Amino acid sequence: MSLLGRLSIVGAAPHPVSSTLLARSRTERTYPVVCRNLGIPCELERSILARQLLAHHQADEILAQVDALPLKGLHLAHRVYPSPGLRDMGDLDLLVRRSSLRDADAALRQLGYAPDFDPERVDGGTLQAVEYWREDAMPVHLHWHVSNASLPHFMYRIDVDEIWRDARDGAMAPHHLLVTLCEHALKHSFAELIHLTDIELVSRGVDWDLVGDSARRWGLENAVYYALALLRDLAGLETPGFRRPRLDWAGRVFLALARRRRWNGLSALGLMSMTRQKGRFVRETLAPPKRDGLRTRTVMGRLWGALKVTATS
Repeated sequence: MSLLGRLSIVGAAPHPVSSTLLARSRTERTYPVVCRNLGIPCELERSILARQLLAHHQADEILAQVDALPLKGLHLAHRVYPSPGLRDMGDLDLLVRRSSLRDADAALRQLGYAPDFDPERVDGGTLQAVEYWREDAMPVHLHWHVSNASLPHFMYRIDVDEIWRDARDGAMAPHHLLVTLCEHALKHSFAELIHLTDIELVSRGVDWDLVGDSARRWGLENAVYYALALLRDLAGLETPGFRRPRLDWAGRVFLALARRRRWNGLSALGLMSMTRQKGRFVRETLAPPKRDGLRTRTVMGRLWGALKVTATS
């Protein structure tokens, strides 16, 4: 994994590899980056680039009507990666102000998009985004908060108003982008190397004092540290300028497991390490609060649903 990790960093030196490693890079979603580093043709890059150009056109159409900040794949592909063809994605993530959600919803409907449910029915909780669909278009995830998790995240407090205040040229400030990418990667258990590839690119030239300040105030020091520790252990990169937080047993176990084998669901330990209220975390994981007729589906909820389907099939 350390070799694949190194080759998943944009600009890494070439190294002899096997077909097995290339196949693994596909599951890690870093195949185009690995091919570029090795100097070999990537049969996916042209199709990814075409999809990204269509996505960019689609986003421009929406942003002409909606005041929003592009998030994750859309922003990274077109503003951070050397070429959009190196970073694939499956939907458009856009951040809007909570106060303008109704206007954004109306604008998307006017453009022919239909939401999977009415965003006005959501009132707080862990569900902070609605997906919109239009025929022959990439799905749009409309967020009013950068955190949208199925597991409890009461332990951190991202200041969305601060993100909007510091945004420039239609994009998040680099230090805010880095911290939120680390939170997003932790939510997904760092299960794919593409998360670390994203984080490493954004970290180039970032102000680490601002990163540390935001991470501490938002309660996300652990998330940033996990990303930097995995970049060191899986990709051989040392990132200076960030203080190591004190990890409890859950944090140490999470990092030890993530170093050896990352898998979806591991995030529960990482998130639990960020709070002393571990009993509350377990309770809200098993039985999330119900708000306005909507209940967030947790990992346990999805598992229970799968068991019911299996039992009746």
